[in-house]
Amino acid sequence: MKSNSTDEFQRRLNLARNGGGILFCGAGFSADCLNFKPDETIGTGAQLLNLFNVELRQDPPYKDLRNAADVLWDKIADHGMEMLLKERFIVSDVTSDMADLLRYPWQGVYTTNYDNALEISAQAAHLQVDDLNNTDDPSIATQNLPIVHLHGYVKKWDIHNIRESCVLGAESYSKLTHVKKWLGRFRRDIDQAQVVVFVGFNAGDFHLNQAINDLTGLREKAFFINRPTAQVDPDVTAAQKRLGTPFFIGRSGLATIIRDLLATDAPEEPHLASFTKFTPPAPSASVPTRDQIEDLFLYGKVEPSQLSRDISNDVSEYHIQRSTIQETLDGIADGARIVLLEGYPCDGKTMLVTDLAYRLSGSRPVYQMRQAYESLLDEVANILHYDPSAALIIENCFDLPAERLASIARQFDGHEGVLILTSRAVAVDASPVGLASLEGFGSFRKRPLSRLDENEATALSELADQITGWRDFRALDPAARLRFIQSTCEASLPHFMMRLLKSQYVTDRYREEFNKLSLSQTERTAIIIALYIAHLGENAPVSFLSNAMDMDYGAIIDRLNASAGNGTFRLVRRIGEIIQTVPSIGAQNILQNLFKDAEIVDAIVPLLTNLAAIYRDAFEQRMFKQMMRFSILSDVVTDKSEIDRFFEHNKQEPQIRRMPLFWLQWHMAKCVAGELTVAEKFLEQGYFEANELERRKGKVFDKRQLDDRRAKFLMLRAEKTNRGGADLFRDFKEAIELTDKILRQNDPQHYPFETVAEIVRTHGVVGHHLGDGHKELISKGMDNLATYAAKRLGVISPGYQRDRAQSALDNVSSYL
Repeated sequence: MKSNSTDEFQRRLNLARNGGGILFCGAGFSADCLNFKPDETIGTGAQLLNLFNVELRQDPPYKDLRNAADVLWDKIADHGMEMLLKERFIVSDVTSDMADLLRYPWQGVYTTNYDNALEISAQAAHLQVDDLNNTDDPSIATQNLPIVHLHGYVKKWDIHNIRESCVLGAESYSKLTHVKKWLGRFRRDIDQAQVVVFVGFNAGDFHLNQAINDLTGLREKAFFINRPTAQVDPDVTAAQKRLGTPFFIGRSGLATIIRDLLATDAPEEPHLASFTKFTPPAPSASVPTRDQIEDLFLYGKVEPSQLSRDISNDVSEYHIQRSTIQETLDGIADGARIVLLEGYPCDGKTMLVTDLAYRLSGSRPVYQMRQAYESLLDEVANILHYDPSAALIIENCFDLPAERLASIARQFDGHEGVLILTSRAVAVDASPVGLASLEGFGSFRKRPLSRLDENEATALSELADQITGWRDFRALDPAARLRFIQSTCEASLPHFMMRLLKSQYVTDRYREEFNKLSLSQTERTAIIIALYIAHLGENAPVSFLSNAMDMDYGAIIDRLNASAGNGTFRLVRRIGEIIQTVPSIGAQNILQNLFKDAEIVDAIVPLLTNLAAIYRDAFEQRMFKQMMRFSILSDVVTDKSEIDRFFEHNKQEPQIRRMPLFWLQWHMAKCVAGELTVAEKFLEQGYFEANELERRKGKVFDKRQLDDRRAKFLMLRAEKTNRGGADLFRDFKEAIELTDKILRQNDPQHYPFETVAEIVRTHGVVGHHLGDGHKELISKGMDNLATYAAKRLGVISPGYQRDRAQSALDNVSSYL
């Protein structure tokens, strides 16, 4: 055991005094109260097996608890089993150290024990509790400390619920749907905890291990309290070390730590699950190396001390310091309190907010959101109560529901605190309502990341020259490099990164890094999934990937990094609780060049299946839908048969098959493949599933995307087939009517404007097949549609949405 383990345990216990402490009690917690001998057989399972064999007078005795329980249950029935267990597992006395453990301000207590020892301990500590059986509703709101009995609670058993509540073995556990629901809450609480203390739990419960062994940062915050022993059980120790840190101090040792801790003042800073406090790193004493610069550009691997050095010395020797930073700081000084930094992938938004965090941290505390939990709004309020001048940073802000984002912003508008937001420009496409809600605040400022000015372009040129061997710069003098950035790359960092990360040199470097390790299929799958999510523009939490993959994802990545040696594995790595990869454009490069299409499909399909089977929070739901999109898949999988296999596999999952979005995406894939008859059939299925959703949920489903695809499909079919006369007239008429309907709905987005342009263009190609009367009617309909679209342009959100819509209308003018 490391010498600092105890210090870290006490530090986390102290932090969690304001919330975020979870206590888990196994059989060892109350063994002595139940007269269980403290030997190698300790544990409810072993004791129950012995009890059942005695009751059955079984000789030779059963060795399997489930078998013994089944026979005894048949013999004495539900009432007999209830009386037997209540007689054995109701206690009246507890030790003083058990009461002292309950005096700590735990956020929640979980146990696999049947007995009431925790409740008696709480009573001795003068603490009010809510005792919860596994058949109670997991969403129940509790006023007092919740004590959750995952395997059933003896005091709440009766003749009606004992059979479904009492967990006696693996088979009964797997059938208890109530318990599985409680495990969801158990996972959530542990995921958000500051510290998790296991008392009398040897980490040998397979089912609980499945629930906890892949949780966010568990190993850093989980501590196992075992009884003092002269000889440590190596198997128990090994099992516990996989999940956390074992201590052999017993209940009394833990009680002493808690008593000493509670005798001191509690920390003032609030408990945070969604946010982490930014601590500025010390500046590096040396200039950045060529490898460090190349790692930043190619792998997105940041060296924090070099960032600090650049800022401290006001240079751009490691990364580009953008003029937007000072403009934002000036805006804050002038009253801006809510700032949105908008840019495209690889525009440097994360680097920019890190620079801002460093500069702001000198005068106010800075907090960065790591993952949005249900407690998000409360955490924001607690932070501002603790320090009203605090700065909060939320990247990819439109991943949050619009109403939640607005509620956060409202706490900053016109006050001392500062809210720094970032968003991919394309995210506004999905959240015009979210942007509109922000624009309603007087202290809101939107700052699109502009093109590189001359100083920034010069800095980029000098940095790029450090990337050894990149062909576009190798033979260019400084003036030519600068012209390349300003002219060929249009002074755009994303354009430059696109050329860099898709170059053969970079592909070779990625392949070299990939080939450093001999990877198992599980490890290859883990890498594919991380890169696929990076391709979406996200760095995913470890807990999300672990939950979706049904394995300890963090442990896989840690093993890869350990195998790679001191340099770590640069393609995929874990930074705290977040999985990071190469930049999104580089991720696409790797998926296209280092993996076969079939392998990508084989990795993504099970992930979608697993996500379909669980309750999804807002982030998981968005990722679920994004990974289902044909436009995302087709960037890295081009083989038509593999694309079909992707959709065929997904179709087998009912929750996916019933989604209109699924059929819309498969329809789009069939359109690209030129299979128009099948494409139309799939679009019709999308409408059918939308109608079924309306019937099941009793509310109207927004069909505008289906209608838009229908209009586009009609134009595609008109151009690719020999339709003419009345059939062609009906196609144009329906497409015009559908597009007009979409434009008249609230919050129009850019895509119906693009459909207007497509209708006009298609008419120019096949309109001569219409009769004169039909041609005149369609021409009039198109003119009216284009005129109305121009009027509706003003209600489109400025920026990405309006630019796309305006570009479409410009095309309309050129086609007419």
